[in-house]
Amino acid sequence: MKLKEIISKINFVGNTEKEYLDDEIDASLDEEISDKDKKLFKKLNKKVIAAMVAAALIITAIVGATGVRHVFASSNEAEQYTPIVEVTKQDVQKTLSATGTIISAEESGQFATVSGSYPVEEVYVKVGDVVKKGDPLYKLDMSTMEETLSYQQQALNIQNQQNDISKGNAERALQSSMENGAIKVNEANASVDDAKRAQKDAADAKQKAIDSKNAAEASANSAIDSAKAELDAANAAVNSAKAALDSANANKSANDAKINEWKNKISKLETQKSELSSSDDADSIIQLQEINAEIATINSEIASLGADVSAQQKAYNDAVANANAKQIAYNNAVNSKKVDDSAIKDADRQIEKANQAYNNAVANVGNTQNSANEEIANQYQAIKSSDLSAQSSTLSSQQEIAKSKEELSKAVVYASQDGTVTNVNIVKGQTYSGTDAVVIDNVTNLKATADIDEGQIPQIAMGQKVQIKTDATGDDILEGTVTFVSPTATKNSTKTTDGASTTASVSKSRATYRVDVSLDNTNENLRLGMTARMTFITASAKDALVVPSSDIQTDADGNKYVVVQKANGTTENVTITTGISDDFYTEIKEGTIKEGDTILEAGLDGSADAVLEDMGADGGIYFE
Repeated sequence: MKLKEIISKINFVGNTEKEYLDDEIDASLDEEISDKDKKLFKKLNKKVIAAMVAAALIITAIVGATGVRHVFASSNEAEQYTPIVEVTKQDVQKTLSATGTIISAEESGQFATVSGSYPVEEVYVKVGDVVKKGDPLYKLDMSTMEETLSYQQQALNIQNQQNDISKGNAERALQSSMENGAIKVNEANASVDDAKRAQKDAADAKQKAIDSKNAAEASANSAIDSAKAELDAANAAVNSAKAALDSANANKSANDAKINEWKNKISKLETQKSELSSSDDADSIIQLQEINAEIATINSEIASLGADVSAQQKAYNDAVANANAKQIAYNNAVNSKKVDDSAIKDADRQIEKANQAYNNAVANVGNTQNSANEEIANQYQAIKSSDLSAQSSTLSSQQEIAKSKEELSKAVVYASQDGTVTNVNIVKGQTYSGTDAVVIDNVTNLKATADIDEGQIPQIAMGQKVQIKTDATGDDILEGTVTFVSPTATKNSTKTTDGASTTASVSKSRATYRVDVSLDNTNENLRLGMTARMTFITASAKDALVVPSSDIQTDADGNKYVVVQKANGTTENVTITTGISDDFYTEIKEGTIKEGDTILEAGLDGSADAVLEDMGADGGIYFE
């Protein structure tokens, strides 16, 4: 749209409270302006431009009526006029504009939060119905879930019976293990008692062996002493007999001579006896008797002398034999004492065996007790494991039953809020498992929402103030506050990104982010879905020192400055530091200028033609 077309729409006469440019022109300026023209056009207040153009046209008309001469006469003054503007204080707001939509602040999609898909049995509402929180919206046919619940409950009952049987078997096994373990431990303890008794018996046997040994030793020592005494006596007798024999053998020659003498005498007596034997007289007989008596006496003497050596020899032999017998008796007594020592050794071996058997029995008691305890513990753990397994399976079944009951409890879907039914996406008999089966909106509590381009979203923050206008509410400005800024992109939009050319553009997909704005006040003309023109106040300054943005210039070093006109008519370039800017004014944060100072306008010579030339080629502004 060219500026000439815009001018044709300007309402010069009429209500002065209205803007010079109507909403159609505003929309064209916001939506169709090219990057090049927008940069220049935003420097100027639309009202100022319109007034300047109108004044120029009026002056032209007056000049045409009064004559060319009057115009030439005043042209010299126009050439000497320099456009200036006064430095003032006012509120400045930096804004960001976006087009959004009026939506419900309380909207909810009602749907059954079931895990399966079920046919719709009944639908209780239709679009336009006003509902209260808790009102039924629709019902699902969940007969298949009811059958499933019945099967689950039967299965749980059977499982509980099986668990009771398993628990009883495990408890009986535990009792059996305890009883068997007690029996084995008692048997092991009995073995210990037996081994202990065997230990005592072996000790007693050893003591008896010791006592027997001691008694045997005493008896043997006595026998040895007696045998030794007898042996010594026998040896003494041998020595005595030997001495007597030696003595007899020493007297044998003398005895033999005496025996020979006695034998000779006996021979003579035998001769006398022969001579007398023939005589019968008494004297001869008496003499003969005397000879016989003398022969007998001599023989007795001879026998006595001859028997002495033999007797001594026999006595000696007998004494030697007796001594030998006593030696054997002594040796036997000594050997008998040695036999008693082996009995004690046997008793020691029996004691060692009894001790080993006792130790083994004691160890066996410990092993048996440990084994019994381990078996009992295993059975107890088996009971606990079986019980936990039963509890787990029962709990799992109960959870499944609870899930099924919870699923059945969701058969009827109720309204989660008060509001109006704005959409019904289901019909009776339909299998529906999606969201937003029924949509409820609170049509009295509204808000605005817009998708903000990725390049502008950093300027939006929670709590920012927003001004909202709609076609339905006319000139009323609705105040709002940013209540939600999406942290992630909600969709992609196609935006023109090339600002270097006025005749061509390059488009690419750009991310947008949802922003919600609550309305501080409402209007009865607002309806869901209306288009909202939203102005976000991204920054503001109260009673700030400002100059027109178009009058700020930049030197070769990049420093910003304004041209200040002094009282004597001279000018000075004053370096400044700027703050925030709105569409027309910029805040001055630092610099030597103050309120009331006058500055030269930059890039304007005061003529309508210059204004039109700056605004665009061929005297117009194009909005591509």
